[in-house]
Amino acid sequence: MRVDLDHGRGEQPLYVQLASALEDFIALEKLKPGDLLPSENVLATENRLSRATVIKAFDTLVDRGVVTRRQGKGTFVNARPMERQLPELNSFSEHVHGLGLAPGSSLLSFESLAAGAPDRPSSAFGADEPLVVVERLRTVGDEPVGIPRTLVPADIAETIGMTEQSTARSDFSFYEALRRSGIHLDSGEESLRAINADARDSEHLGVDEGVALIEIVRASRDADGRLVEVVRARYLGTQYLYHITFAPSSHSPGGHNEDTTRSGARTGGGLAAAQRLLEHDGR
Repeated sequence: MRVDLDHGRGEQPLYVQLASALEDFIALEKLKPGDLLPSENVLATENRLSRATVIKAFDTLVDRGVVTRRQGKGTFVNARPMERQLPELNSFSEHVHGLGLAPGSSLLSFESLAAGAPDRPSSAFGADEPLVVVERLRTVGDEPVGIPRTLVPADIAETIGMTEQSTARSDFSFYEALRRSGIHLDSGEESLRAINADARDSEHLGVDEGVALIEIVRASRDADGRLVEVVRARYLGTQYLYHITFAPSSHSPGGHNEDTTRSGARTGGGLAAAQRLLEHDGR
C-alpha cells in the first residue's frame, strides 16, 4: 500500500501524514470493522519509512479510536464509536438499533442467589432480597464491545420470564421484557469511570490486557421507586462515546455556574457515587 507523503521541510511529521492517509484509506475503501490493515513492516518497506514512524502512525490511529491492535494478529479497523446521549434511560439493544447497527449477545453466566447467600456480590439491593445475576457479552455486528453484569430481584426476573434459556438468546432485551410485563423504568443513576481490561475482560473482548475500558454502573427504579436493576458494564473505550449537553440551572453571584447542571445531566460524586450503586466484588 503506497501513500503520498510530503517529505519537505515545514510539513506535518511523516507519522501524522501517514495516520491521516490511512484514515482516509479506511473511509474511501469503505473498510468494515474487523478488516485487517497492512502490517507495519509492509507499510514501512513500500513507503520507504522507518518502522518506528509506522508504529507511531498506528499509535495515533489507536488514540483516535480508528483501529485496534491485537497482539500477534495485526491492526484492525474499529467500528465507529457509538455515541450515547446523557441522560438517556434505554437498553443497549435500543441504543444500538437507534444507530442503525445490529446488537447481539451471548450468555456468559446465569445465577440465582438466595437471600443472605455468602457468595452474592455487594450491591444496593438488601441482603434479604433474592437475586438473579446475569452476565453477557454484548456485540455489535458480531464484534465484542462490552460485558454487562445485571442484578435483578428474583421475583421481577420470574415475572418477566428472565430465565437462563431466555437470556441466552442473542436478541434478548431486559428492558423490552420489563415493558411487556407492564414494568416501566422511571428513574436511574449512572456513574462512569476509566479502567483497564483485566485478564478476563481481555479474553472475552479479544483485546490486550490493560486496554482502556469504560466502566458504567447503573441503578434503575420503577414508577414506585423500587430498585429494579443494578448493572455493572465494561465497554471498550474505542467503541463507546458518551455525549453530555450542559445547561445552567443556577448561577453564583460572580456569574459562574454552580457545580450542578440541568437535572439528570451530570452531578458530582465520581467513584463515591459508583460505590453507592455497586460495591465491586473483585471479580
